[in-house]
Amino acid sequence: MEPFAIRGFNPCESLLRHTPEQLRRFLRRMKTLNMNSIIIHYDYGWQRYKELIMEECAAANINIILMTFGPRTFLSYSNWKKEWFAKNPEGKPYCDRLECESYPCRYEQEALEAYAYGAREWLKSLPPQIKHVHMRAADGIMFCQCEKCRLLTDHEKWQPFVDIFAEAVMEVRPDLAFETDIYVKRYHIPGNQVPFRNMKNIMYDTFYRTTNFPLGYGNYESPALEWAKTVYDTDTTSRTPNEYHLARLKEWTSTFPGKVYIHENSMAQSLHGVFTHCTSTNLADLETYRKIGVQGVCYEAYEPGYVNFAEMFEVLARALNGEKVEWQRTPMEDFCRDRQLSYTWKEATEEDIDRMIADPVKRQHAKLERAFWNTLSLKNAKEYMKFAFDHEDTLDPIFISSSLIQAGPRTKAYFYPDMTPMEKDFLTRRKLWDFMEDIPMDQDPIAVCKNLVLGMMDKAVEG
Repeated sequence: MEPFAIRGFNPCESLLRHTPEQLRRFLRRMKTLNMNSIIIHYDYGWQRYKELIMEECAAANINIILMTFGPRTFLSYSNWKKEWFAKNPEGKPYCDRLECESYPCRYEQEALEAYAYGAREWLKSLPPQIKHVHMRAADGIMFCQCEKCRLLTDHEKWQPFVDIFAEAVMEVRPDLAFETDIYVKRYHIPGNQVPFRNMKNIMYDTFYRTTNFPLGYGNYESPALEWAKTVYDTDTTSRTPNEYHLARLKEWTSTFPGKVYIHENSMAQSLHGVFTHCTSTNLADLETYRKIGVQGVCYEAYEPGYVNFAEMFEVLARALNGEKVEWQRTPMEDFCRDRQLSYTWKEATEEDIDRMIADPVKRQHAKLERAFWNTLSLKNAKEYMKFAFDHEDTLDPIFISSSLIQAGPRTKAYFYPDMTPMEKDFLTRRKLWDFMEDIPMDQDPIAVCKNLVLGMMDKAVEG
């Protein structure tokens, strides 16, 4: 079999949770796996690590797809106003600053003009080593609900910004390959197909599929199905998110042949490094992708926690490179599939964990994850945070700690008296990566966050 054209990783918004040594290790490993593409998020870590990334990718012959959250980055070139942002049905903007979740309203003319200006300025700023760019929408579902926008589908609310980006690239940097994402509530083919036909690629994000079963599978029950209806622009025939995604993928690959590739949420941020045991699912998906003309996959992956996924990625890399991989589904895969087991292990017993996980660190990790999400207490949070930092090269302690810190007040299990302004900022940020990106360049973002979360947990009090 021929190798897939696109074979790679997407570290998502995790770069600032890497040390330079971890990032080099991650990029150099890609060469041994014969991966040829990496999605790098401009908004989160590029300014700090761009020289390292460009150096290592050049040495390993890896194509950098420089991704930016369009609203967050392009509007930053202007004196933006929060009135430009998407609004709730009462007319109040969902965001009050530029962030990962920011969507603009398509009927705010000043926002459209500022977006176009920012897109051009951003394109002009790129170093010559960058040959491929990606404009991503906001990372959420807070589409505008103003009186005009609420009459539109969500992909129609976003379409003008895709048009503007495509026009800017072709005017300012026609030499660049460019693309955009197909993501939550925007999975149907838009009316205006022109910008997509001008793109080199189109990234389809299989968000909220279940990894327990291959795409296309529609015979399973999950508590996630009801919530998924708020994430997808649902149709009337798909019974599950996995059926839905395959139906939409077939539409995209047939409408735009040779362009579509997949972003698979393999190490989704909330997994905390807990392996999901879905190698057989991903292998089955690759066979499906070959049949319908998908160009390849960028799996979400990052060095903190990678060791727990290493075997799976080695197997998938072989399959991406055209090898026929024989894989016998493991007892752990069957165990997780039969129970619709989530990464938290909430549905398992301690005896299940003892029986299924041999490695003592992975076993304890699963137990702590299970204990915390079954009983949100200060004691469980402190034990889990200490364990995460005791294993900070193999887990993702900054993200784990961020989740633990925010879970306390949200569930009223524990609180933090006399918070400093920085602690309040950390606690109230919608996404960790927005907080980390604002840490001054002369400070270590990992050290800053580690000191912050340990200090907050040290003074926490029971709810």
